[in-house]
Amino acid sequence: MSTSFRRTIWWLIGATGLFAMLAAAFLMNFLEDPEDPLAITDVAGAWQSSDGGRLTVRADGTADLERVTRPGLDCGQSTDAAGRSYTGPATWVFDTYPDEKPGIRFDYQGPATAKPCKIYLVVFSLKEGTKGFLPQDPPGVDYVRSATQQG
Repeated sequence: MSTSFRRTIWWLIGATGLFAMLAAAFLMNFLEDPEDPLAITDVAGAWQSSDGGRLTVRADGTADLERVTRPGLDCGQSTDAAGRSYTGPATWVFDTYPDEKPGIRFDYQGPATAKPCKIYLVVFSLKEGTKGFLPQDPPGVDYVRSATQQG
């Protein structure tokens, strides 16, 4: 066997191996089991947090938020401690917070400037039921949906 023939064989083996690894990575990334999309029945109801916040989500796209941590100062609220939470009406739509699981987005008008504000609820299902969290809340503050109070 000539040296150039051996070199060609090793090159083909290497190229085939590289192609197989790239194909496997592609398939693992794009052929993962997709999550079932959220439905209204997955989110409608009362959500209670461990720190006293409450979300009432209705099937008609409206919601009431109680003692919900505001996402930041860009919503036209005051900076005092009392102004760091929001209580009032909102609307909601299905949306996904960047780099998180699907969930819903609440939209409301900031009380001080009437500037539009957004709060995301990231939703996930567990054996114990449906839970979620607000990305702006401190770690460990979860919301649990009460299936008994739908809509």
